[in-house]
Amino acid sequence: MLKNNFNNSKLIIFDLDGTILHNPAFYQNAYSESLEMLVAEKRGDYGVEILNQCRKNLEGKGELSLFLLNIPFIDWVEKLTETNLEMITPDLELVEKMRKIDAIKVIYTGSPLVMAHRIIEKMGFSIDDFNLIIGWEEPEFFPTKWTSSPLIFKKIMNQFACSPKETLAVGDVWSTDLLPAQSIGIKTVQINTKTSNSDFHFKTIEEFLNFCTTTP
Repeated sequence: MLKNNFNNSKLIIFDLDGTILHNPAFYQNAYSESLEMLVAEKRGDYGVEILNQCRKNLEGKGELSLFLLNIPFIDWVEKLTETNLEMITPDLELVEKMRKIDAIKVIYTGSPLVMAHRIIEKMGFSIDDFNLIIGWEEPEFFPTKWTSSPLIFKKIMNQFACSPKETLAVGDVWSTDLLPAQSIGIKTVQINTKTSNSDFHFKTIEEFLNFCTTTP
C-alpha cells in the first residue's frame, strides 16, 4: 500500500532548502549569518530578538522575521546573491537517483529563484532536470511560500493536469512545505525530521528516492 502511493504519483513537488539540499553548514554560513547581519542593521537588538523567536517557534524559519519586522525581502536577496557556494559539492549520485523518478518534478522554494538555480547547478543538476522551479521573484514583496497557502499547489496541479491523488509534496518544514498541500488532499512526505502529521517520513532525500525507484 505504501509503495502504491509513490508508484501512482504523476507529480512530485519538492522543497529545496533542507530537502533536496541538506547542508546545515552551508545554510548557517550563507543564509543565517547574512540574515542576522541584515536584521541587526535594520532593527537592532529588538530585531535580533524577534529573529531568534522565529527560529525557536517556527521550525527554524528565522527568515519569517523579515515579514514581522517589515524588512523587504529584496534587502536579504541582495546579500544572498553575493554568497559563495564553495560549501556545496556536486552530488552526482543524488542527481542520478532524481533523474530515475518517472514523474513530473517541480521545485517550490521560498528562496530567490536565481539562488535556487545556482544551488541546483552547483549540486550537479541541470535546470532541465525539473519541469518547473518556483521561487521568489520581483515584484513579490515576500516569497509566496511564506503564506502557507495551498493556492500555489493547486496552480501547479492545474498546470500539469494532475489531481491531489496523483501528487506528492516532499519537504522538511511542516508549516510551509507540507501542511498547505495536505489541506487539499495531497499526500505528504517529510524529510530529515519528524515534527508533523505528515503521511510519510524518510530520514533523507536519498532514502526517499531509493524507495521510489526500487522494484516492489
